[in-house]
Amino acid sequence: VAQSMERSWDYLVHRFPWGMFLSEGTFKRVYKVWNSNVNAEEAISVMNIDQIDNVNVVGSELAVSVMLSSMARRNICPNFVLVRGVFTSEYEPSPVHWGSAENKMPFGSNYDANQLYTEPRKPPSREKGSFQYIRMELCKHGDVEEYIKRQPDSVLKPSDSRALLFQMAFSLHVAGNKFGMKHYDVKLLNFFLDDTNDISICANKHPYTCLRYGLGSHVFNVRMRTASAVLAKLADFGTANVRAESNGQPVLIGNFTTLENTPPDYMILGDAATQGYGHDCFGLGLCMLHLFTGHAPYEEILETVHCPPNLKKKLKSIWENHKSSGYEVIKNVIRCDVFEDEEGNIIEGEVDETLYDTLYRFLVLFGIPQERFQWKDGSRVWRAIDSCLGTEDAPVPVRKSRRNAANAPLRKNGPDASQYVEDCKMFSVFQGGDEHIARARKNLKRANGGMDLLLSLVSFDPKKRASPLDVLNSTFMETLREGYGAPGFVRQ
Repeated sequence: VAQSMERSWDYLVHRFPWGMFLSEGTFKRVYKVWNSNVNAEEAISVMNIDQIDNVNVVGSELAVSVMLSSMARRNICPNFVLVRGVFTSEYEPSPVHWGSAENKMPFGSNYDANQLYTEPRKPPSREKGSFQYIRMELCKHGDVEEYIKRQPDSVLKPSDSRALLFQMAFSLHVAGNKFGMKHYDVKLLNFFLDDTNDISICANKHPYTCLRYGLGSHVFNVRMRTASAVLAKLADFGTANVRAESNGQPVLIGNFTTLENTPPDYMILGDAATQGYGHDCFGLGLCMLHLFTGHAPYEEILETVHCPPNLKKKLKSIWENHKSSGYEVIKNVIRCDVFEDEEGNIIEGEVDETLYDTLYRFLVLFGIPQERFQWKDGSRVWRAIDSCLGTEDAPVPVRKSRRNAANAPLRKNGPDASQYVEDCKMFSVFQGGDEHIARARKNLKRANGGMDLLLSLVSFDPKKRASPLDVLNSTFMETLREGYGAPGFVRQ
């Protein structure tokens, strides 16, 4: 089978005479190409198999991509990128031919049939490798993050944000319900947008476009302006898992994907955190926040916010101390690029301290939870948070088994409390004065159930997070239900 999929250098050059670079990940690059066989543009992801230690990742991404593509082909769910073919080659694309991160468009941004493109030179045998090519439909508007940046003031209308969130939640619900898929890297960069209508539809004659979704006994009408009606399509399944037996198992280093989006329970519980759908639910919450803040992802809005020194010192003693147990997976993430001696001293390389800022930024954005879930497993991190960021007006957390829990004493101000208070004044979703945060808060409060839905998605406790199905059936989405406002309408 592998040999039958193998394609030559001549095939690459003549079947795809033009290309341009789109994006790059850890193991793969994505290009926009012209397919001369069908005379149309396509997207192609190229994965360097030789760079991947776990070869199962290659097959996993392909299998999940094809399964979900079938959902779109059979009109079960249109919110997945279509896969059009797969092949392998000993050769990777020439940067002179298809572009690179440094020179994205060596032959312009579009294929020109009247132009004669120079064929690149065939690489020597010593540069041969093993590459997997996946042909996909090309989504006209690119990923959602870039789409937002192209809007006026980098902001979407609240109704458009709701429509996109519905489609994202529906794709995750279908993928989980049909195949038990956990994506593990849900973010706007992995949702792509394509036009809902073809060019034959006149926006003047048909000012609105409606997507109808059936879910149980309900029908939802996702109504958008025809001129800007788009389909959100989930893609990039390199980290996806469809194995049911993994649910409830301890988290692995492979579950730490985009570190800025790491769920807080992973950082608080360490090795006691478990795999499951909670990662995707939290990621969907960050997507919701991004849709309504506009501008940029939360980590760019909070770019100036960093973990304060005392909290960082305590977390470092928990996460990186060789004598400390229970956080081995976190330590491996932080120190994945360093070489150590037998005593744990760094000989070469630098630690990745992203997770320190990530946890603190979540505490600033969403507040310190009143209920310390799984206290036994995460008590050391909870104590570090409380002792460093605690203020006098909050009770000291105690074990539920204590008889005097109701009369817990008030804590003293922590050494980092003043910085935490100031950061919250600017960036908290409850009170932050930052213009992007304030705009999101205003729009979410104006929409019935918007703020409640966001907070349920980003709950620190994975067992209390809203699921994609909860999102679809939420009060926030109620206005999309067919018959809303009519006599006899039954609320969820």
